[in-house]
Amino acid sequence: MRAVIFDMDGVLVNFNIDSRKIKSEIIEYFEEKGFPSGALSPALPFSKIKEEVERHFSLKGMSRDEILEILRAAEGMAVEHEVEAAKTTRLLPGAKEALSELKSMGLRLAVFTYNNSKAVRLALERLGVEGYFDAVVSRDQVENPKPSPCHLRRVLELLGVSANEALVVGDSEMDIKPAKELGVKVAAITTGVRTEEELRAHSPDYIVDGLPEVVEIVRRG
Repeated sequence: MRAVIFDMDGVLVNFNIDSRKIKSEIIEYFEEKGFPSGALSPALPFSKIKEEVERHFSLKGMSRDEILEILRAAEGMAVEHEVEAAKTTRLLPGAKEALSELKSMGLRLAVFTYNNSKAVRLALERLGVEGYFDAVVSRDQVENPKPSPCHLRRVLELLGVSANEALVVGDSEMDIKPAKELGVKVAAITTGVRTEEELRAHSPDYIVDGLPEVVEIVRRG
């Protein structure tokens, strides 16, 4: 194993983003722009919401530029919330120690997150851990963010490692799905948005309760 690739929120830092509230506000904005009221649920992934909005407005004859303008405005709303959350987020117990230990073992480390790059940079710098990472790839830095495998593939390319040389650490199906598609081993961690039972439903290679267990997985090879 040559690399460990982490999701950020719920894995390295506490999940303090009210994603349901953010999506509800964005859905309300889409409805103001003409999307059918009540047709979208905040339980849907943000990527799926955007896909549905793009498809609907395209079928209604809206121009590509008009659709992109609406989606950019929605993205701006999400970024504003995420940046505010980054100002108060904190490292999860054992995070810095685990990063330090993995780095001392010669591993390359990366962050692979659906958060936006501005918020991610702010959080990592404020918490003093940005120097541990050889690559940080946020949703706005790839054309198709996770759960698309394109996001994780880009991280592997930046790290210069193959799928069988890496371990993904994530807290949801958004992390497990692309890892399994690319043949990357994945450790699902229970410190984030999903319970152990929910994580097991997606068949990760490992279930862990904290980052120190990730260090032990790497040590065992």
